[in-house]
Amino acid sequence: MSTQPMGAGDLELGLLRTFLAVVDCGSLGKTATTIDRTQPAVSQQMIRLEKIVGHKLFARGRNGITLTHHGELLTAYAIRALDLNDEILVRLRGEKPGGRVAIGMINGVALAGVGPAMKRFQAFHPDVELRVAVAESSKLEPLLTAGELHLAISEPPLMRRNPSVRWQVPLERAAQKGFKAEQFQTLPLVLFEGSCSWQDEMLDSLRMAGCEWRVAFESTSLDAVLAATQSGLGIATLPAEAVRSSNLVRVENAHLPPVPKIEFGLFRATTLPRAAQTLLELLEITLASTLQPDGGDSGKGESQTFAHSAA
Repeated sequence: MSTQPMGAGDLELGLLRTFLAVVDCGSLGKTATTIDRTQPAVSQQMIRLEKIVGHKLFARGRNGITLTHHGELLTAYAIRALDLNDEILVRLRGEKPGGRVAIGMINGVALAGVGPAMKRFQAFHPDVELRVAVAESSKLEPLLTAGELHLAISEPPLMRRNPSVRWQVPLERAAQKGFKAEQFQTLPLVLFEGSCSWQDEMLDSLRMAGCEWRVAFESTSLDAVLAATQSGLGIATLPAEAVRSSNLVRVENAHLPPVPKIEFGLFRATTLPRAAQTLLELLEITLASTLQPDGGDSGKGESQTFAHSAA
């Protein structure tokens, strides 16, 4: 066992999380917007990290920043360190193997921001059956009460109980590359099926702006909505991260009203088995580190936001 005392030369997980956010976003400005902090705060964190490792991590140019050799090396280690940190937190709690965890959510947009936590849970606990049910908010509440669901992701105003965590996700209009909204008198829309307050708000804003539209495709599945949009059936309103990770492009049209943000809440049943408690904690860790990392004051930008609520 090492007897070396902890000092200023030790890597900090909060710095590594911000570093990976910079790698993903490609610029300090975009990173600051994404993690809801100021650009100077992000810059100071990266300067501090470079001092700790003793090397430059980024090369700055006209097209933004690129990783140096040491930056690329740190990226691989940072991912491993953060994954190991989460695994340690899970393993040391000593939950029993096996069992089942059921989580319900409204349409597939609710997966935005929580996918990594669910993947980690399954990687750490391959013997636990993870069931995901998609349903309207009105159906999620009684399923939680009856104990048929352990956790649920829904829009807070549509639920009767308080969420343990709530967060906002920015949305963007997206379409197939080369799609021209101006060529349609009646705008073809790819929508999520079922009751959805943010989608109702988006459609109301189109009506108020005098925009005519029709339903070109409708599904409860995010994958189906993405596939329909990628095939050129119409315009979809999607989480920004879904647009970035697909072959879609953002639709910029001055005649269309701005899209709303969507707020999600993570709700829990009154009692949870150990495995469900573990998933809840992994979700909280992922949301806290992705939407508002530890260390420093958060900024006031209009981006993803995260907050704990009283249970």
